[in-house]
Amino acid sequence: MELVLPLVTVAMIAFFAASSEVFLSGQNFRNIGVAAAGLAAVAFGQTFVILTAGLDLSVGSVVALTSVVSAFVMREYGIAAGIAAALACGASVGLLNGFIITRLRVSPFIATLATLSVMSGLALNLAGGVPILGLPPEFSLIAYQSVLGLPVPVVIAAVTLLAAEVTLRTTKFGRHLRAVGGNEEAARLSGIPVEKIRIVAYAFCGLAAAIGSIILTARVASGQPTLGATLPLESIAAVVLGGVSLAGGRGSVVNVAVGVTFISILANGLNLLNISSYTQMMIIGLALIVAVALDQANMRRLSGN
Repeated sequence: MELVLPLVTVAMIAFFAASSEVFLSGQNFRNIGVAAAGLAAVAFGQTFVILTAGLDLSVGSVVALTSVVSAFVMREYGIAAGIAAALACGASVGLLNGFIITRLRVSPFIATLATLSVMSGLALNLAGGVPILGLPPEFSLIAYQSVLGLPVPVVIAAVTLLAAEVTLRTTKFGRHLRAVGGNEEAARLSGIPVEKIRIVAYAFCGLAAAIGSIILTARVASGQPTLGATLPLESIAAVVLGGVSLAGGRGSVVNVAVGVTFISILANGLNLLNISSYTQMMIIGLALIVAVALDQANMRRLSGN
């Protein structure tokens, strides 16, 4: 099963290469990497909460809110302060989600759907419904400069991937996270602080969304109160396409990166073929249905039913 998505991605690359003369150009692959970086950061954070058998629908509104907050702070106090404010804001919203889910016993779907609405409204109110302009010119260069030949957004996403993978594979927190998602009651009986693990997972998801917001805000060179509207669907699709089980406890961040690559190449190729963004959302939604259906079939096979 893990080889299916990479093979489909390779076949898709071959199709788009034959359909468009510019698809295989270096500039186009750079465009794909820069476009994928923001989604990648958000999807890596989404992986943490889905591994606990949770879900975060608020990531898009977190991206918008942190974009607005960082823009306001950046205009007054500089780039470093703006980035710090974005990270603090994202982590705080994640902590709030975790608190609502664990302490108030609200389901992840309802809790994050509610915070999606609250944070989206807050972003629009703070910005007055218009973009926040006047950011330092040096900040927007983040989206266009390179390090060792790689675009800075790609480097940021790669560092986020490495941090997430190391955390999940080598730390006690990573083992506990999988245990909570695999069997919450067994994890609780074995002494794992289940509520604390969930709260930290949502905090990391909010932090990762803020990282994605910094990348996307640099690309548009302004604080955007509507930024990231499609990220809830796209990040969940990338995670599920990457083989992370919605039931929790099973999956890899590296495979999620393959899911992000699939979605980003698909969007780029369809753009080159002049296929509308609305049709692209339909295709991503259908891919999500297929991925979830396959995940459910695999779970039934593993359970022997």
